[in-house]
Amino acid sequence: MRLLLPLVLVASTLVSRAAAQDLSLPGPYLGAWRSVTVTRANSSTFTARLYYPGQSAGQNAPLDPSGAPYPAVSFGHGFLQPVDRYQSTLLHLATWGYLVIASDSESGLFPSHSNFALDMRQCLTFLEQSNTAPASFLYQAVDPTRFGMSGHSMGGGASILATAADPRVKALAKLAAAETNPSAVAQMAAITAPVSLISGSADSIVPVASNGLLMFNAGTAPKLLPVIQGGWHCGFEDVSTFGCDSGPLPRADQLALTRRLLTAFFNLHLKGDQSAWRHVWGPERDADPRVITTAASGITITPANPSSEAAGGMVAEVEVRVANTGPRASAYRVLVEDAAWPTSASPDLTPVLSPGAEAAVRVTTQVPFGFSSISTTALLTARSEADGATRAHTMLTVRRRCLADIDRNGTLSINDFVAFQNAFAAGSPDADADANGLLNVNDFVVFINAFAAGCS
Repeated sequence: MRLLLPLVLVASTLVSRAAAQDLSLPGPYLGAWRSVTVTRANSSTFTARLYYPGQSAGQNAPLDPSGAPYPAVSFGHGFLQPVDRYQSTLLHLATWGYLVIASDSESGLFPSHSNFALDMRQCLTFLEQSNTAPASFLYQAVDPTRFGMSGHSMGGGASILATAADPRVKALAKLAAAETNPSAVAQMAAITAPVSLISGSADSIVPVASNGLLMFNAGTAPKLLPVIQGGWHCGFEDVSTFGCDSGPLPRADQLALTRRLLTAFFNLHLKGDQSAWRHVWGPERDADPRVITTAASGITITPANPSSEAAGGMVAEVEVRVANTGPRASAYRVLVEDAAWPTSASPDLTPVLSPGAEAAVRVTTQVPFGFSSISTTALLTARSEADGATRAHTMLTVRRRCLADIDRNGTLSINDFVAFQNAFAAGSPDADADANGLLNVNDFVVFINAFAAGCS
């Protein structure tokens, strides 16, 4: 008789992986930029700086059409900060295949945060219109289904206001966002797109405790609060000016971390690049102690770190439960990565779960034949189908039980012989020592050999 178990455990060894591409370094494109004029709905205009993949690097270079249509990000500058203070970071995103448009408006002593948010949204409209205008150098080069928002300080707060009001925005990642008037904190609850509230622990101008943390607490999942340790407010800019703060982290290091965080987040949530998920929601996110992240994916997997065991040649199984702890309904794709032994999940796609609902998933592992005990681990994840990117993860462990340890007490003794005989008489799968689905004299031979080999 073949051993058929109803539940499924994912388990396997976390195999070594090739070094991931360093997202803090330039991407495959050349970074170019130019000034553009954006027209508001009332026919007034403002200038903006547009960064894009170019056929050559530098100002006014021709667009590189090879990766079009490109996702786009609207970026907001800080109070009294010109856009060129963010040049290296915005050009960096362009090298990774993004259009980044940064409004020059509201740069005076008395800016309107509401108007700035409107201009940031109008920048996206400019890209939409350019995409359909044959005379534009952006003709058919923009993907209007993949819009993001970003910004620093005042512009970070304005990006929150803009995202809350604009369903076109699919992802928001800002830098040390400042509270605005109207309140960016209050608007966080209206945002349904994934959010990354990148902050600096040594920021003395927009402290994370009174800005980023309040925004995180007010927002809904999926949301992230990555805090760059030693990061400071003006460390998000290429140069400092009068009134800036300073911090213990070198500017070059802070900018490199910022570029990595922005690129990984937008690659995952705007491009759907699944290779980036580990750096946003997965275990690699916390590998660098220079960034400490508070996260709420809106997904839970229980039990945490599940485990199971089976004798060699048998199937190990466990039931886990995937729960929707976010505010919106979604189905969840259950995935196993780094599995050394054959694994499967059933179902691998849950039904659509309303907030607070959960579903049972059975994960099984085919344990390789052998006498001795051995264990392996694997990464089990549940990915939201609502955005195709946000995940929860946990480590699973499966153990191949020592074949001769029939009574499962961890030691071999005469009791295991008695337990084997009783199992054989009862027709139990525990007596199927050769794992061929049949009970016969060969199982006695295999059991005796396994007993002689021990459990080391």
